[in-house]
Amino acid sequence: MNGNLITKEQFDALYQNCLDFVFLMEKVSNEYLYVYINRVAEDVFDESPIGKSLSACLETEIVEMIVKYYNESIEKQQLLQYRDFYLFSDTERTNETTVTPIFYGGKQYILAVTKEISQQKVIEEKNLFLQSLFDMKMDPTIVLANDLTFFDGNPKFEQYFNCKIEDWKGRMFFDFHLVSPEDHESFTEHLQDALNGRGNPSVLYTHKKADGNDSQFLVSFSPITTNNQVVAIYIQWLELTKNIQLKEDLRQVNHMLNSYKGALNSAANICITDKNGIIKFVNERYAQSSQYSADELIGKSNKILNSRTQSSSFYEEMWKTLLNGQIWRGEICNHSKYGNRYWMDTTIVPIFSNYGEIESFLSVCFDVSDKKIMMTNLRNIEKTFRLITENTNDLIVITNDDGIIIYVSPNHIKQLGFEKDELLGRFYFDMMSDDSKELLKGEFSSTLLEKGDVQIDLQIKTKNGETFWTETYLTAVKDAERDEVFQYVSVAREITHRKKREDQLRFMAYHDSLTLLPNRRYLLMEFTKLVKEAIALDYAITLLYIDGDDFKKVNDDFGHDVGDDFIRNFGLALVASVRDLDIVSRIGGDEFIVVLTNMSKDQCTRKQQVKNTIKRIQQTLKDGWTINEQHFSPTSSIGIASFPENGQSIEDLLDKADEALYIAKKTKGKNSYHFSS
Repeated sequence: MNGNLITKEQFDALYQNCLDFVFLMEKVSNEYLYVYINRVAEDVFDESPIGKSLSACLETEIVEMIVKYYNESIEKQQLLQYRDFYLFSDTERTNETTVTPIFYGGKQYILAVTKEISQQKVIEEKNLFLQSLFDMKMDPTIVLANDLTFFDGNPKFEQYFNCKIEDWKGRMFFDFHLVSPEDHESFTEHLQDALNGRGNPSVLYTHKKADGNDSQFLVSFSPITTNNQVVAIYIQWLELTKNIQLKEDLRQVNHMLNSYKGALNSAANICITDKNGIIKFVNERYAQSSQYSADELIGKSNKILNSRTQSSSFYEEMWKTLLNGQIWRGEICNHSKYGNRYWMDTTIVPIFSNYGEIESFLSVCFDVSDKKIMMTNLRNIEKTFRLITENTNDLIVITNDDGIIIYVSPNHIKQLGFEKDELLGRFYFDMMSDDSKELLKGEFSSTLLEKGDVQIDLQIKTKNGETFWTETYLTAVKDAERDEVFQYVSVAREITHRKKREDQLRFMAYHDSLTLLPNRRYLLMEFTKLVKEAIALDYAITLLYIDGDDFKKVNDDFGHDVGDDFIRNFGLALVASVRDLDIVSRIGGDEFIVVLTNMSKDQCTRKQQVKNTIKRIQQTLKDGWTINEQHFSPTSSIGIASFPENGQSIEDLLDKADEALYIAKKTKGKNSYHFSS
């Protein structure tokens, strides 16, 4: 082989028909050069990479990951495997790469074979027992047998009501004299409803606590069923003083919002109001634009800035959008302290409490007064238009009625990299990404020709192929020479950073701040879409209600910082255990929901699919992770419910899965699961 490891003909004979990606790389200094690749791998590259380095062909972050594993394989002189995501295309997939070091003729080579993997190997599950559910409950909780005798209770019940559960097991509940005589009849009715299989909403009762003081409790009664028979009643007391904790949660939400507010403070005009429009905060830029001081604005209604330029119906539609929990975007004409009118391009985002209620509104504003003046002048005086456009930072384009560019402002050279002559005569649509091109075509036919102007966000392509976002105002104006022929004027301003901020705000609204996983609000929003797809494609959906075992002990033993890190790792473990098309969400505390899509309609087949998934989850958790040199291998309990058998809505499935979770904990113990019947 004349000193070469392998010839091209030999490599093709071995790998040309292989369906996996095969790369033969040579290490030269600190770089890896492509020696040969097979036919499948050739389709990944726009041009042949042979003889080129990794860094010349791939993005930096991908190169750093690959080189790390290549170096490790050579240093250890052994085969290794690693997984990479979205490495070769925009299609979501998981790849597994096998790296083999080769030493030949004083040279170092790497043979890398990359294949797509659809699921992990089935692994053995290991069953452990879960200590009593009640030990983890923060509220007084008991279980009564169907003859109304004590079956079990948690330590909080003993603490609140001075009761030793062990002494009372098997004895009648009413012999304990917790319920006052005047409430006895009502309490009995709710117990009877539960025995008949009907759960009741929380009912207000007054009980005497262990310290001798009376306190009000919301008491809930839930039937526990097996084979459609009520075998016990689950009763929980929620002391009303816990409203203090709810207020503290709201303060924490405000604290998070204030932190984010600081990040935006230097870039935009920021205003925060309560849900009634009373100003709670303005930054310095906002106060300067209004010509009021911050102290003069805070505590006042935002109507103080109303210029009455826009109609009452304009504000009615704005408030209707916001109170429906949606983001509002538009231009508002304000009135300053000294009578000056100014226009603000405004995005208003509803801020929700932990309970999904609108608490306040965050306004991110940009002063567009100059732009409004410019647009007026463009429609009336061509000479003034020329003077302004030659000296503005905005991207200004004029096209004829066919969309062919007849004028571009000079700053296209700086921002897009085009010379003026390269743009004149081209179609305006050629400057845009494919998605923006289709969007603008729709606006032309539906809005621009009818109303004469339109505001739209477009993604513009530079000469080197990069893209950036612009806020674009398009106006149809009459040609100065041909009265009946229209031209189109486009005035655009880059808003790439603002788009990112809007995406961040939207992400915050639908994701858990600790784990960055989807939250309950996201599930409620997405589930209707998942059901429509399931019906159309004739498959089922399975919901796993996952409750971590002994999470409280992690906080107690190692502190809340480690506890937070523990929760994040738990979420990552769940994501690693399911498919890309499944959804992992955190709905609070140590409770997670996994939505398994594309499940078989055949119940036996689906049950095996679910068991395989749970085995992967249990093994991943068993493998565990290390935080501050402390290794954790947690377990979890899982309740399982499926659409359509166990419910038609997400609320029904959550309830059924929660009931199944309780049965799993009660009857099977730790690291167990139970299917809803």
